[in-house]
Amino acid sequence: MDLRDYQNRQFGPEDFYAMARKYLPQIGIFLVVAVLLSGAMSMLYRVDASDQGVVLRFGRHVETVEPGLHWKLPWPIEKIYQVPVQRIQSLEFGFATREAGRQTRYAPAGPGTLEVSEMLTGDLNLANVEWIVQYRVKDAYEYLFSIGSAEPISSESLPSGEASDVNPAVPDTIRDVAESVVRTLVGDTSVDSVLTLGREQIAADAKLRIQEMLDEFHAGVEIVTVKLQSTAPPEQVKDAFQEVNRARQNKERVVNEAEGERNRQIPAARGKKDQAISEAEGYKERTILTTKGRIQAFESQLAEYQQAKEPTRARLYLDAVETVLSSVGQKTIIGKSVGETVPLLNLDQDVPARNNSAAAALKGTQP
Repeated sequence: MDLRDYQNRQFGPEDFYAMARKYLPQIGIFLVVAVLLSGAMSMLYRVDASDQGVVLRFGRHVETVEPGLHWKLPWPIEKIYQVPVQRIQSLEFGFATREAGRQTRYAPAGPGTLEVSEMLTGDLNLANVEWIVQYRVKDAYEYLFSIGSAEPISSESLPSGEASDVNPAVPDTIRDVAESVVRTLVGDTSVDSVLTLGREQIAADAKLRIQEMLDEFHAGVEIVTVKLQSTAPPEQVKDAFQEVNRARQNKERVVNEAEGERNRQIPAARGKKDQAISEAEGYKERTILTTKGRIQAFESQLAEYQQAKEPTRARLYLDAVETVLSSVGQKTIIGKSVGETVPLLNLDQDVPARNNSAAAALKGTQP
């Protein structure tokens, strides 16, 4: 039967079955080759530079591989989950970023964000606290399978048997733990500390506590940063808090000025004190040395006096008289009897004046 006979002939079920029996071996070979090629293609896979690959064999963890080209048993025997272990991931609390960039745009605050950000402080005040938690995966297997949820792992199974990683239970767990820890710390702190100087300490304590709790859960993540973005009072009392802040700033300014004045006065007083002490010590040394000198002079005179008493006594007398008379201005010398006239030569004045003064002095001494 040639081609024209096939064209003019009507095919029936018997003809279709006959052709199927005729070409069935070729179809089987084609299907087998397709399956083998698909399996061969699924045996080779690549792990990205920032990821790790978790290899499962019939659902059981076999190994965790590093970035690069690898091979595995064909799907569905082995399956690969790629987990980004180098990427820093962030969770936002109390706010939502709409568009990141040089000028970041945030989504308007809604009931959901206010429910997270509004907290009760230790002194029974309200504060709006917004913060972020940054983390990275440190154990890919624990990240995927240690914490589960009602939702399945949202992964797309690829023809090669690879799967993209995301375990939604881990971010949800981090979010719940972070919110619990931050609320606890804010609840133990006064509103003034939350709004001002206590923010950094709260963030540091929150990082440690969140990490401890996640390690207990074997979440397989490392907390990189906990940062309080902003802390502010509620809108209803914001004006009152601003007045308090202004008063606090004035107080700090006055305290700083007082501290500055104190720092100026104390060194000056200490300098005067040191100067007075130095002068007193100098006076002490001079007095001691002078006294020692006098003692040595007296001892020398005593030794001379013991060797020659009369000449030494006369010399001491003359020295004493010379010392006394040298400090006297005008001098009147009289004899043993008041009526006795003693000639006087006043060397402190001219000759006529000295004669007149001597006569007047003698005249005044007569009875």
